[in-house]
Amino acid sequence: MGRKKRSPCPLAVGKARELLRRLRIRHEDEIEVELIAAELRLFVRSRAMTTAEGRLVCSRAGGFISVADRAYRSHKWRFVVAHEIGHFLRHSQLNQLDLCKDVDLRATYRGREAEANDFAAELLMPEALFAKRCDVARPSLREVGELASAFRTSLTSAALRFVHFSDEPCAVVHSTHGRVDWVAPTRDFLLFVPVGAKLTKTTYAGDLHAGRSVPDAPNVLGGEAWSDMRGAEDVDLVEHSRKVAASSVITLLWHECDS
Repeated sequence: MGRKKRSPCPLAVGKARELLRRLRIRHEDEIEVELIAAELRLFVRSRAMTTAEGRLVCSRAGGFISVADRAYRSHKWRFVVAHEIGHFLRHSQLNQLDLCKDVDLRATYRGREAEANDFAAELLMPEALFAKRCDVARPSLREVGELASAFRTSLTSAALRFVHFSDEPCAVVHSTHGRVDWVAPTRDFLLFVPVGAKLTKTTYAGDLHAGRSVPDAPNVLGGEAWSDMRGAEDVDLVEHSRKVAASSVITLLWHECDS
């Protein structure tokens, strides 16, 4: 079964908001994550890392954040830096010689890594600036892409944040090598999408994994394409999928509100 929606850690979110207030950041263009790190005496450097995305080596006085050089191919590096700042402010008592792997940055992770993710999401995409832009009647990756560009985050990070604030029944799904990795739905999304499910040509995401071209637009299909739960065939589901890596696809699913 998939995971239930997790509520963000209020302490982590509060720490991010406190930092934003202290630095008087009021616009997304002012969120310069390297400068924020430097203000805390944390210095960011790019390093070749095989399995890790980031690493924090610090004392109470400051330290270094190492970011995998491959993360700089996109805006992902900003989330990695913000994630490590979250560790510095929330978990300074712990051994920070551990490496933060890609799995630690996923939506389904729990514990202190989830807290660092919650901190990073609020720091880079503050609710006060981001939530009002999620009021979209027919959600798609088009709007999510605009948010990712405005806040300089990855499409995946912006999609997760969008679903968190959206009033529409929708879900973001990440799949790798044709199988579902994780699902983050709104509470009123009707369909259960199983983690580990193999995607076929009945879904646009399955077509992308198979190397077939699909329109970069929302497309309507039956709910049974994504879910085997009873009554799924009665749900008119809108799917918008894009490749985000050679073997990974991000999908936004949406349906009309259940009347």
